[in-house]
Amino acid sequence: MKHIILGTAGHVDHGKTTLVKRLTGVDTDRLKEEKARGITIELGFAPFTLPNGQHMGIVDVPGHEKFVKNMLSGSTGIDLVLFVIAADEGVMPQTREHMDILRLLHVNTGVVALTKIDMVDPEWLELVREDTAAFVAESPLAGAKILEVSAVTGEGIDALIAELERLGEKIQARSVQGGCRLAIDRVFTLSGFGTVVTGTMWRGTIRTGQTVEVFPAELKARVRSLQVHGEKRSEASAGERVAVNLVGLEKSQVERGSWLSEPDALHNTFRLDVRLELLPSAPELEQRTRVHVHHGTEEVLARVNLLDRDTLLPGETCFAQLELESPLCPLAGDRVVLRFYSPVFTIGGGVVLDPDARKHKRFSESVTERLDALMSNDPGQVLLASMDQDNSPWPVARGAACLDVDESEVRKIMDPLLESGELLSLSEGLYISRSSWERLCVSLRAWLEDYCSRFPLRQGAPAADALNAVCRSLTTSALRALTLQLESAPELELRDGLLCIRGYRPTLDPKLAGRMDAVRKALNASPLSPPAWSEITPWPDMSAKDRSELLLWFVRQGEVIKAADDVVFPAAALRAAEQTLRAATGESFTLAEARDALNTSRKYTLYILDWLCGEGKILRNGDLRIWK
Repeated sequence: MKHIILGTAGHVDHGKTTLVKRLTGVDTDRLKEEKARGITIELGFAPFTLPNGQHMGIVDVPGHEKFVKNMLSGSTGIDLVLFVIAADEGVMPQTREHMDILRLLHVNTGVVALTKIDMVDPEWLELVREDTAAFVAESPLAGAKILEVSAVTGEGIDALIAELERLGEKIQARSVQGGCRLAIDRVFTLSGFGTVVTGTMWRGTIRTGQTVEVFPAELKARVRSLQVHGEKRSEASAGERVAVNLVGLEKSQVERGSWLSEPDALHNTFRLDVRLELLPSAPELEQRTRVHVHHGTEEVLARVNLLDRDTLLPGETCFAQLELESPLCPLAGDRVVLRFYSPVFTIGGGVVLDPDARKHKRFSESVTERLDALMSNDPGQVLLASMDQDNSPWPVARGAACLDVDESEVRKIMDPLLESGELLSLSEGLYISRSSWERLCVSLRAWLEDYCSRFPLRQGAPAADALNAVCRSLTTSALRALTLQLESAPELELRDGLLCIRGYRPTLDPKLAGRMDAVRKALNASPLSPPAWSEITPWPDMSAKDRSELLLWFVRQGEVIKAADDVVFPAAALRAAEQTLRAATGESFTLAEARDALNTSRKYTLYILDWLCGEGKILRNGDLRIWK
């Protein structure tokens, strides 16, 4: 059976809690202050079983303006709403704000309960009924039934229950596939048990014994036990109100607003791309306005960066980036609500397009095109647009998290993209969009051009250095995969371990070419007892850096072999020395025998023997060197 979350909404003291108690027998006002003041302050919860056997979890929210943020915590994640308007007062300020919040959260299924009908005369009731109908007609609940009820006398309660049954049959069951995702709205401790968190399961299934992670704290814990409305369970699924007893986590380490999920399934971000909607009743929104951002049960401060305008007018929508002051961990498709910084009131909201966005250049056509693709209902285009955010390859698991589907489903989405060439398959089980790959190649060429201008004697750079310079935080497997893929890059090539611009060769000016000839002459004059490199290159107009670059050039050309910081040999001389030693010695030989055979000093003989050892030609055993 599917699980459904029913949330209440409406102005303070309009009878939400009393109506819930009439339906369920549960008083959701549990705090002493709530009972003393007669208003709901914190979220209340109650189980409700309909006559047809359908189970609902009821979230009763506060109506007072001071506690709207608590109302927001309860309203995110609900499937349908019981919207309450008192017959003795009619539509009030929080009636309108709560309806605005439902609009921004895209909650458009529910029933309107016109309560306290036992307190008004028929003539007044008729006026309130007409006013309520006009209000609802312009709301996300347009078309919803308006039922007149009294929680005191019971009038209209049966009709309300019947309507909830009818609406419950229309609600689509939430996905129980994939990792669990629970929005935490309450944290407490129980003697002998430790930390307990409660919340609404947004997706998946949670089981006793499994390891979970709390975000944004990024702390892992183990599920000791589960309860759903007081009933002990071994597992709980999406759409249920769950209490989770955690092992390995202190109460001080988790708070309302946190998320519970599979390990590594979420990640913290400080920047969100959204499609922003400003309410018709809100004031104009200026660029860089500071706002409160509500996501799930969390609230953080942020600046609104409008991407295609300087001012957003009431009732308009646009692409925007929210620059957060504290981390959130949303997924693409999640809803956020924005409230003005001060005074605090609801002004708008939006849908998350990219939960881990990079900083954008404003008024950029390419940025707008990408966000348009993310807004589409085509999962393939959403996947490609998300991958285009950076040049890093993606594993299948990241694609599944991006689209909020399991890995088998994302592979089906990827197949036609691979066939069309819009997506490229790399080694290591990684993928990259073609546009990202082409952009990466352009970036690498530009980086290499700059690199070679700074180091004119170098043919290119180590591939890992180039890739890490133009990509963000590459893993070892991603680095290997991209390096292999570079073999097919049209304008680049791998040459002796270096990434080079195809066809590029360093151009030597005549003065430098003359100095290179002087270096060769000095080395070849005494090949097995060469002068120090600093003595070979004494030119006062050549810096230490340039001397090092010149040496590196000779080494990479294979002309010389560096034996120590200031000692180099002609490569041909060392190869000839090996042949001389093989001819002059037996299976083993001493340092003195090698020195005599090579007719050089003990110091240089040691350098030559160390080179032979490093090349794997000889082994050392005490005072003897043994040919391998």
